[in-house]
Amino acid sequence: MDMTAGQLFAMPTPRTPPELPGTPALTEPCPGVFIRVAVDVMGWIDMGSWTLVVDTLEQPELAPEIFRAMADSAGPGKPPQIVLNTHLHADHTALNYAFQAQFSVKIINAHTAPPAPEGHTFTGDNGRRVQFIPMPGCHTDDDCIVWLPDDRVLFAGDIFNWGLIPWDRPLTTEKFNLLKATYRRLIALAAETVVAGHGPLATGAELCRQFAYYEWLTAAVRDALARGHDETAIVDGDIIPPPADMCHWWRFTMWKHRDSLKKVCRAIRLGRL
Repeated sequence: MDMTAGQLFAMPTPRTPPELPGTPALTEPCPGVFIRVAVDVMGWIDMGSWTLVVDTLEQPELAPEIFRAMADSAGPGKPPQIVLNTHLHADHTALNYAFQAQFSVKIINAHTAPPAPEGHTFTGDNGRRVQFIPMPGCHTDDDCIVWLPDDRVLFAGDIFNWGLIPWDRPLTTEKFNLLKATYRRLIALAAETVVAGHGPLATGAELCRQFAYYEWLTAAVRDALARGHDETAIVDGDIIPPPADMCHWWRFTMWKHRDSLKKVCRAIRLGRL
């Protein structure tokens, strides 16, 4: 979907609380969709007679706690059958084996069962649809999203991480353009609840704001470099302070804005952006 600037930012005002709630906190943004909100986030979805799991944290010792929480929330007699991983980093996959050992689940990710470009839809016997869609290259080469079109819930994995440029390798024009194109796709879904890979729940408004931040940041760094400021002064000083309306974002002023400045400065200095 090609969106005009007006459409892109015609989203509701962000409603997300500024701080991570007492962790871990189990939330239910819509009936039958459960999110364990903490530094690392996972969720599980009521599919009628069974449960679908999205991501599996990074501490294997949490398995008994997670299994109890799932049974208490989704209800008895709904064992997990499928685990979807948004990508393959250990903080999203470490309990995969515990789920296999306890429930004989099917593990699905970009390596075990790569979805077609248009994605794959899982349908519960309660009629709930869950779409598993590849959107590679923003955080890892294995990025996938999980989208519930009827519930308007988006599991974005680490593609969205509260102001952070999710690519840890050298930034290039091609990579930045892919990131922004992916954000346009995510924004076009018009999600009401956005589940980040880490930290608080968000909305489509935060996706829009992050897209705008990327555009603004590139222009601001170019301008600062053109005015003679060196990279160290830009990254470590107050030449480009974080936008006031994003200062409450989770860990944004703690380190994420500085990290984004560093990535963009380096890419522009090396002629890659």
